[in-house]
Amino acid sequence: MAYWLRGDASWEDPSCICDGSSERWLHFNRKLTRDAKSLLNEAAIAYLLATLQRMNIEDSCIYWLSLTRLAELALLQAGVYADSCEFQAAGDLLVNPRRIDIRIRGRSEKVVKDRHRCLSDQLAVMMGDDVPVNWLRRNVRPQIRQEALLPLLKRMMASSGRIHEDYLVDFTRRMGKVAQTIAFLSAWQINDCADLYRRIRAASAQEEAFILSHLCRFDNERFMDMGRAVERIIFSADGITISSAWCGPPPRSFPV
Repeated sequence: MAYWLRGDASWEDPSCICDGSSERWLHFNRKLTRDAKSLLNEAAIAYLLATLQRMNIEDSCIYWLSLTRLAELALLQAGVYADSCEFQAAGDLLVNPRRIDIRIRGRSEKVVKDRHRCLSDQLAVMMGDDVPVNWLRRNVRPQIRQEALLPLLKRMMASSGRIHEDYLVDFTRRMGKVAQTIAFLSAWQINDCADLYRRIRAASAQEEAFILSHLCRFDNERFMDMGRAVERIIFSADGITISSAWCGPPPRSFPV
């Protein structure tokens, strides 16, 4: 299996914002395909999403297919993290909001929650001798400002009215598989991927099959198929028909 992604410097340059032409969309998708040979972290995925959202939309199907390819990459990376026992990184993509603002009673300024720290630890100085859960319930109001990337991308795809329901159901199923893999390996007290490899090597054939069945082991077939679909749309006058495997006809009002 081939997995994902780090961009080159051109996409980190703000002057490189695309104008929405077919050539720009082709370049964006070919870059995703090239980058699929290396590792893309959460920050890079978020940057690519912001870049895509700044691009002008001339063909809505190309836009939604490009976004769906990016969602595939995020999901593939979450699967790689889970299979590699990188549970925090997988959880960040899957469920952990990227930013939570904390409003505290009696204080005008907000506090940004430390993403990987218990709130009771972060605000311990303010609590004094009070029971943390009681103090937090009385005084704290959290507000999610940036949700995790996978649920965000899933919501965007669902709201488009363009991406087929079967794909969205499968995307949700694979998100669940990431969560199940994290739970399985955590319960088995696997410390890292080297520990997992040693246990697989020591297992019987039946035990090995059982272990592997609980890993994500996602492939990139959907990602590559979508890339080919984008190119066919760009080079064809009948994009909607060509893209029917992934992207349906537009709704009456196109959500941007």
